[in-house]
Amino acid sequence: MSENVIDWPEYLREFHTAAPGSTEALLSRATAGDHTPYRWLVRAVSGEARRVLDLACGNGPVARELYGRWVVGVDNNAAQLAGAPGPKVQADALHLPFANEVFDVVTCSMGLMVLQPLPDVLAEAARVLRRGGVLAAIVPAVRPLRRGDIRTLSGLTTRLRSTPQFPAGGEITELKDKLRHAGFDIMESQRERYVYTIRGADDARRLVNALYLPGTPDVRRDTASEWLADRAESKDGLEVAIPIRRITAMRGKVALTG
Repeated sequence: MSENVIDWPEYLREFHTAAPGSTEALLSRATAGDHTPYRWLVRAVSGEARRVLDLACGNGPVARELYGRWVVGVDNNAAQLAGAPGPKVQADALHLPFANEVFDVVTCSMGLMVLQPLPDVLAEAARVLRRGGVLAAIVPAVRPLRRGDIRTLSGLTTRLRSTPQFPAGGEITELKDKLRHAGFDIMESQRERYVYTIRGADDARRLVNALYLPGTPDVRRDTASEWLADRAESKDGLEVAIPIRRITAMRGKVALTG
């Protein structure tokens, strides 16, 4: 199935309704040193920030990392949102039900690659941020990878006969330009290699089931899971790399639209 015929809103609705929390189940077990991607994201949130909006919050992993802070979660999927802690609102990222300039920080964990159209989403995030407020987001990346990582990922995609897909593409192109157009000043853009360790069949299925693979039949997912589990058993554990990019930007002027 090619990307131009994928009904992404329907695919994402079905995916997350059938398997709410699948992304957190994977990424909460991925580590780089002493932290997960979620912990890395919240390290970009100032200790002085009092009002945080977690955009496309899923089942609330960011709010759990920010325990004790006032975090409002927003997601358009009721099944996902049901598992999120604290105050939460079911809403579209294009039409946030908040007044202008009410939040100190907007976080977004692995959501910018699925929220479309992205320029409008970023403009809406800028609207609800106070001047000087910060947008902090993590998104998939294509690097850093090691030579062994590429062999493992190539073997996985061979058995799936597909690669994970997102509405915004593999690594969001021109993200910095889109942020600037929405009125943000880029503060940082960093990449980190996280590792998810597979030790058995459950770990393998958790990885494969978290991937967006529109058009990929279950039999291929099962084949890929079995291959990962077999490799993990033969090697006493298999590391799968998950490259992540963190970008933070400060809201300055609001860009003109239209």
